[in-house]
Amino acid sequence: MSTFPPAPEFAASRRQRGRISTALVSFADRDFRYLGLSTLALGFGQWAQQVALAWLALELTGSAVQLGAISAFRGGVGVITAPLGGYLADRYPRRVVIAYTTVASAVQASVFAALILSGQIQLWEVYVLAFIGGIIQSFTQPARQSFVYDISTDETLLNAVAMNSVIQNIARIAGPPLAGMIIGFWGTGTLFAFLAATQLVAVGFTLMIGTRSRQQRIEGGRGVGSALRDVKDGFVYTWRDHLVLGLMVAQGIPTLLVFPYLPFLAVVAKDVLHRGPEAYGQLASMAGWGSVVGLFIFTAIGNPKRQGLLMIGCFTVYIVMVLIFSLSTNFALSLAALGMCGVFSSVAFTLNNTLIQVASKNEYRGRVMSVWQLVTGFQPLGALPMGFLIQQYGARIGLTSFMVAALVAYAIFAATFASVRRA
Repeated sequence: MSTFPPAPEFAASRRQRGRISTALVSFADRDFRYLGLSTLALGFGQWAQQVALAWLALELTGSAVQLGAISAFRGGVGVITAPLGGYLADRYPRRVVIAYTTVASAVQASVFAALILSGQIQLWEVYVLAFIGGIIQSFTQPARQSFVYDISTDETLLNAVAMNSVIQNIARIAGPPLAGMIIGFWGTGTLFAFLAATQLVAVGFTLMIGTRSRQQRIEGGRGVGSALRDVKDGFVYTWRDHLVLGLMVAQGIPTLLVFPYLPFLAVVAKDVLHRGPEAYGQLASMAGWGSVVGLFIFTAIGNPKRQGLLMIGCFTVYIVMVLIFSLSTNFALSLAALGMCGVFSSVAFTLNNTLIQVASKNEYRGRVMSVWQLVTGFQPLGALPMGFLIQQYGARIGLTSFMVAALVAYAIFAATFASVRRA
């Protein structure tokens, strides 16, 4: 019986199906599908709440200063309390931590909705509830990030982290415009009520996840003293492990020197590109779209070799793309540069997250991810001096100066941390 090679179009179709199945391999696992749905619902709530808080601050005060202060207040407390969130993620079952903190988020949004719809909301209450929201987020994120490792395998971990990032970026793209539409039609109070409902949906999906886990929980005494010792141990472990420390530095450089450009996109749109708010919206969304595209391409490729070196390369190209954006006076070129920023930054951050999870000992993983979250919260520290430079010398000089500094810092980092290059 003779055999014939498959027709070229059939072979190409089969290869295409293979790439798609490789990109979506994590979704073959029932628990990951439920975690993904939970993350999508929670992510929509988090991004939409940022929009809601900003609009609520403007409704109550009309002050951009109050808007910025509330945003910084919510983010700042989360950075401070993140290490305790890491302790909870290592001490208790992460599925349970995620469920309880998401219920707390639903309660917080419900209180917001009740106060706004009743007409009783006051500015000090916004600060208090924003403070509570920051704490809740700092408690849930280390557990949620570590839980991706718990329900995946060594073979699917990289894909699981990438797909989790895709889901978060979908929420990032869809959440703000949908929130704006709800506010426009039904008001801020209705939006917070809707957010509370999405958080309860997230709880439901979380509870549908099975109890199997690769988590190795820490044991020890109870009480404040024991908790503080465990938190301290997480920092000590991160500092002493050269690879983990290097990966934190790899995350910290763009957090301090590159990320802060995002709030100043409006300045670039107005003063450099001489366009209006519609152009600002297009610029703001472009990196998110690029991230989704980059992650799908990356997951279709599979597990690359020399992931540490690839991460360094992607971070470097990301900085170069922001540098090109900083120098551009052409709207199309600016959009293209931001799109490429999303492609390369998404791959770099996915590799960084994966390598940290793999490098961390099981019993320290939650606390290490809380340090990682703390590092990602340092963006405001870079935004203040960047804003000063932009105010004094203009957006192009201010942004370009920071990108050049980031490239120099990354070159020094790459030469210093051989352990990351070999990862």
